[in-house]
Amino acid sequence: MSETSSLVPQRELWQLTAREKAAALREELMSLWQQESRVYRIIADLDNGGSRELGYPSTTALVAEIARTSSAAVRKMVARAIALNPSHGVGGAEIPAAAPLTGQAAAEGAISPQHTDAIVAALRSIPATVSAAERERTEKTLIDLARNAGMPELAQGCQRLRDTLDPDGAEPRDTPEPARSMRWHTRKDGSIKFDGYLDPVSGAKTLALLEPLAAARKDDPSDNPLVRGQAERNGDAFMEMVTLAASHPDSPNRSGTRADLIVTITLNDLKAKLGKACLDMVTDITASEARILACDCKIIPAILDSAGQPLEMGRAKRLVTEAIRYMLAIRDRGCAFPGCTRKPRHCEAHHVLPWHAGGKTDLGNLVLLCGYHHRLLHNSDWTLRMVNGMPEFTPPAFLDPWRKPRTNTIHTAQPRAA
Repeated sequence: MSETSSLVPQRELWQLTAREKAAALREELMSLWQQESRVYRIIADLDNGGSRELGYPSTTALVAEIARTSSAAVRKMVARAIALNPSHGVGGAEIPAAAPLTGQAAAEGAISPQHTDAIVAALRSIPATVSAAERERTEKTLIDLARNAGMPELAQGCQRLRDTLDPDGAEPRDTPEPARSMRWHTRKDGSIKFDGYLDPVSGAKTLALLEPLAAARKDDPSDNPLVRGQAERNGDAFMEMVTLAASHPDSPNRSGTRADLIVTITLNDLKAKLGKACLDMVTDITASEARILACDCKIIPAILDSAGQPLEMGRAKRLVTEAIRYMLAIRDRGCAFPGCTRKPRHCEAHHVLPWHAGGKTDLGNLVLLCGYHHRLLHNSDWTLRMVNGMPEFTPPAFLDPWRKPRTNTIHTAQPRAA
């Protein structure tokens, strides 16, 4: 069992709370990864001549036979086993594993198979000129990151370390491509197929307009990936760009300005997160949703008395100014939640201390969050505080029994392999 077994009550599953079930799931996953690590060790030992001794042409074929599946289904498992465990050469001499420290972490149940694959791939991409000591430090750095990070964050860490150890990158092409190009082909039915690429600056400018237009419409439940896939979204967004043009006042801007909203709610309900609010005098939303909107919307408050009669209609007030949003974008560089890759233009400004509780609308009390993590922070056991002017998040106990604070390392400066 994993080191967290004592934290999960020994009761029937249906008797556990949601938090206890989540903690149990975390424990079982760690146990599963430990068991998989033991399977890898057996496979690696079989790779030292065992498959040929049993009459199979390869270890993959033998494992596929034992697992009663295809070779393709176990090929990645066999490759993982060989990379994480030592082998033996002629005479029994041990040949070190390609990623020995990663194998140890996998045996502890501290990292998942997907983590190990990413780390092994990163180590194999390191130039042969890098010393063994530097490779070991690099592997340790990636493992330390993987112990608490998700796959997007680990991928970023792998890429940064590759860039550090091999700043020149791949060999340049003999004939460099032009900075920008576009080709198209008109089919017999009149449809057109495009192909091309943009330089980094042009690409960034294009995506700044394209991505917001390609996002799912939040006000239309039928607009989901099963109905309208990402490729179709991109095509629709491109045509919207063509129609509007970059200079059109309706096109998205870099700061991600919020829409004007009228939220009608009593002050007591807003503070208590109870009851309902009315959005734009049409749609009912919960008081919790109203609090989320209050973080970063241009709202027109309608103040009601205890009988529900309007007392005063306030003026529209910009809670977060354009200047502050630009400063937040420079500081946070995107969603500040650990592991999130969303860019500033997809984020909302969240008050660490709520504005209705006296929180100030200034840089020291604001943080950028994408819509998903903004809602998660309001509705879950995750907590947020500012430490030395930077956001720091604490996970719920079912994710981390020790509740070790985390930060988003994806948007920060490049780490050093040490």
